[in-house]
Amino acid sequence: MAGDPYMHDPNLRERLGGVRIPVLVVWGDSDGIFTPGYGLAYAASFPNATFALVENAGHLPQLEQPAATMALIDRFAT
Repeated sequence: MAGDPYMHDPNLRERLGGVRIPVLVVWGDSDGIFTPGYGLAYAASFPNATFALVENAGHLPQLEQPAATMALIDRFAT
């Protein structure tokens, strides 16, 4: 979720705190745009989140490591 202008929403973190369903935050371990630290902070914004790193993946783990990404999603969903 991004707001205007410039994909910045100062109220995003507050809104994420209102999400009441379990959340899986998937992050590439070698993301060159946003480090895993950003992912951890993002996950911490949800009251019930699981953070998962995809090894050997950058900013697009679902494209770079689709099998590993789907395995994480499958485990989370069951």
